[in-house]
Amino acid sequence: MKTEYTAEDLKNAIKNPFYEKLNIEVTVPIRRSDLATFEEVAKMNEEPVEAVMRRCLKMAAKNMREHD
Repeated sequence: MKTEYTAEDLKNAIKNPFYEKLNIEVTVPIRRSDLATFEEVAKMNEEPVEAVMRRCLKMAAKNMREHD
C-alpha cells in the first residue's frame, strides 16, 4: 500500500464532487499577534499555518456542538 503521494499523484486525483456543496470559503480577519502564535505552532509541527488554524476551528466547532 502506498503511504506517500507525490505532487503528480495529487494532480491526477479525482476531485471531490461534493466539495462545493459541503464547504464554503470564508475570510476572517486575525490579529497579527494571534497569527504569530499560529505560525509558531505550525513551525514546531512542520505544517502549514492554515492547517493549524483549520484544526483549531474544527475543535472549537466540535466543542460548541457538544455544549449546545
